[in-house]
Amino acid sequence: MPTLSAFPITPADADRHVDVAALRGLLRPLVAVEVHSIGLLGTTGSYPFLSREERRRAVEAAVDEIAGGARRLVGVSARRTDEAVRIAQDAKAAV
Repeated sequence: MPTLSAFPITPADADRHVDVAALRGLLRPLVAVEVHSIGLLGTTGSYPFLSREERRRAVEAAVDEIAGGARRLVGVSARRTDEAVRIAQDAKAAV
């Protein structure tokens, strides 16, 4: 059975903060067409430019928007291992 994964960008507002409304707008049609997984904050998700709080906001909004639909894959890359662990814990807590 074929599967389809999507890796949307992480939209930003004029102040360069995560635009949660725009992110939800990108996710809605992906959920509607029943993609199997959605990857967040990967190489297309601008993760290196986001603070831990911005990442948390993006993941919480995505989890809420996807709400039991597609599987969620969250990038947790960071410069330091301890930082990656904290980001992974934040992502897990959002579920």
